[in-house]
Amino acid sequence: MQQILYLLQKEFRQVFRDRAMLAIMFIAPIMQTIVLGFSMTVDVKNIRLIIFDADQSVLSRELGRSFANNPYFDFLGYAEAPQELRDQLDRWQTQIGIHIDRDFSRNIQRGERASILLMLDGLDGNTAGIAAGYAQGILAEFAQGIGQRASTIRMALSGLPGTANMRSRPTPVTPVTSETRFWYNLNLNSKNYMVPGLIGVLLTVVTLFLTSMGLVREKEIGTLEQLMVTPITSTQLIVGKVLPFLLIGFVELNVMLAAAFVIFDLQLAGSYLLLVGVAQLYFLTTLGLGIFISTLAETQQQALFISWFFMIFIILMSGFFTPIANMPDFWQMVTYLNPARYFISLIREIFLKATPINNLWREIIPLAIFGVVILSASTLKFKKRIS
Repeated sequence: MQQILYLLQKEFRQVFRDRAMLAIMFIAPIMQTIVLGFSMTVDVKNIRLIIFDADQSVLSRELGRSFANNPYFDFLGYAEAPQELRDQLDRWQTQIGIHIDRDFSRNIQRGERASILLMLDGLDGNTAGIAAGYAQGILAEFAQGIGQRASTIRMALSGLPGTANMRSRPTPVTPVTSETRFWYNLNLNSKNYMVPGLIGVLLTVVTLFLTSMGLVREKEIGTLEQLMVTPITSTQLIVGKVLPFLLIGFVELNVMLAAAFVIFDLQLAGSYLLLVGVAQLYFLTTLGLGIFISTLAETQQQALFISWFFMIFIILMSGFFTPIANMPDFWQMVTYLNPARYFISLIREIFLKATPINNLWREIIPLAIFGVVILSASTLKFKKRIS
């Protein structure tokens, strides 16, 4: 035990002696959390919109105001000709064009179908789909308002003299209304969803890079060979190398949590101890992978490129950027081999939904298995390499 404590003292002295390493460990994650937390968003806002109103009626103007007053659209004004809609889309000056037909108001007053043409820039399919959903929602609300006003007018007229024939008409059915409630993220803020996942990604980067490059640096300066000729066993050497990075990962987690609380005004809905516990399980995986990379690389540059090679697949297949359900079936199955998939899901469940541990075993058990297997296999390979 005393040998391990000596190794811990040596590792922490070496870490705190290197100012560049301190900046990478503490300053860089905070800056990345701030920049990426504000810039990475799934919200679609400020959609540029232009309208051609061929009807020029009260109802068509009312519909135009519904779009112009919506916070998700950036209303550019009315077009003078229908061709201007296409020209604006071709020049990328607008993202959605609305063509209100000449008989729009008349068809509504007659109870006939009134059609509206929506023209969208489909270059960005995600934005176009969301913009179309916004537009359909506005149109549905507008149609519902028209229907309710028409029902009120008919009911009022039915009580006037000379309108007995209207009493024989069936009473209009009140439209079905729905009430939507969003749980866990009431205002649908992207930061509430992105920042917890970003914490998981940055923890992956920091712990993996530090472990792989730290061990390779020991080989480059020759101190690893010096430690091998001391009475320290290989197991003590590995524990003494891994434990400091495990503690550093714990500190990194708390630093990024503090940034999330102070800068983004987020709140941890679940258990802090549970979050720390699953993070420590995940660190077993990243530290084990870092040890494995150190056995493959001879220089820090090699360790950096090999780590980045693994990092690309770990992050992109974790569900942080792209929902796993949107991936092809084969690649959805492949993601089960990615420990980050479980950690990203766990940190979001604990952070946002306060999910109790008895509902998280499907993620915790695979994460623990991956951690033990990867760390054990990497340790055996490292022992074989230094023996």
